Amino acid sequence: DPDEGSYGKVRYSFSQISQGSRQFFTLDTETGEIRISGNLDYEESGLIEIDVQARDLGPNPIPAHCKVTVRLIDRNDNAPTIGFVSVRQGALSEAAPPGTVIALVRVTDRDSGKNGQLQCRVLGGGGGPGAVPFTLEENYDNFYTVVTDRPLDREAQDEYNVTIVARDGGNPPLNSTKSFSVRILDENDNPPRFSKNLYVLQVPENNIPGEYLGSVLAQDPDLGQNGTVSYSILPGHVGDVSIYTYVSVNPTNGAIYALRSFNYEQTKHFEFRVLAKDSGSPHRESNATVRVTVLDVNDNAPLIVLPALINDTAELQVPRNAGVGYPVGTVRALDSDFGESGRLTYEIVEGNEEHLFEMDPTSGEIRTLHPYWEELSPVAELVVKVSDHGKPSLSAVAKLIVRALAGP
Repeated sequence: DPDEGSYGKVRYSFSQISQGSRQFFTLDTETGEIRISGNLDYEESGLIEIDVQARDLGPNPIPAHCKVTVRLIDRNDNAPTIGFVSVRQGALSEAAPPGTVIALVRVTDRDSGKNGQLQCRVLGGGGGPGAVPFTLEENYDNFYTVVTDRPLDREAQDEYNVTIVARDGGNPPLNSTKSFSVRILDENDNPPRFSKNLYVLQVPENNIPGEYLGSVLAQDPDLGQNGTVSYSILPGHVGDVSIYTYVSVNPTNGAIYALRSFNYEQTKHFEFRVLAKDSGSPHRESNATVRVTVLDVNDNAPLIVLPALINDTAELQVPRNAGVGYPVGTVRALDSDFGESGRLTYEIVEGNEEHLFEMDPTSGEIRTLHPYWEELSPVAELVVKVSDHGKPSLSAVAKLIVRALAGP
């Protein structure tokens, strides 16, 4: 104001400003400096207009007016906001195909420009090791759907914590997360699996009918009825006889029992198949082979077949003066057992106190040991014994009457 004295002294004041904006600014009445007096918020108002008037101190002053426009520059002071518009209720079947929608999400940011530009993802998504089987698909206007991105497997993981991560483009950027749980519902997608493809069971012959032979085991990782396993024997035969007359299986625990006494000499081994079936609908099944090996037991004594015996006695005739080493005869025996139980040893146990004869322990052949045996004992009564090598050993005995032939 070019006037002098009080006529030229200027004083400033707000002539028009909203009550809300007044709390953010002060005006120095003498200098006209406008200062910030409160926290400004770009999101509330990015532009504030203030009317300022100036008056001199003379009588009847004539005010002057101007408009001050304050434009706020946005600062990245708001983190993204994540909201669940809808979330799938209940459990999600593990049979759900990829692309199944489980949630609708809206993500917003009050900031503007790069500060409000958003990037969203599912934490742990992407298909790598340990990744969750979910991803985000952007729809429109910051709406996203959470969908499955690969087949689910309840047996690998039955519940997931799905976390949405939103990040803005500010410097530095701000992040927000929000989570919800997804429980996976079991489907009967696994058959029972046997611990072995082939089970080998051993049982000594002459077992007691009803004797426990061993067990098969099949496991099913599904839940409830889908994972409840029952066992049965598939139709089959041992020779011409039904397998159902040989063995049975406990349908609950897979224990296998003999239904008859086995005879090694008749049946050395046999096989059958066991079926494992779950209780799902439709059910799933698998089978395994069981081989039963019958072990030989020394249950057959040797049977002397040569020479022919009458009341366990036979007579052998040898020429006089036969000389040392003359073959008197051979004892032969049969044993139905196998292995050591069927291996035989021959020996003279009585009547050879003067050592006139010897017997080959393997072949059972008897020969003379003395050139004039007939002079010492023209009639010799030998008791021979045939023993097997089973445990315990079984044996047979026979009496052999050796006579010298009459002659010069």
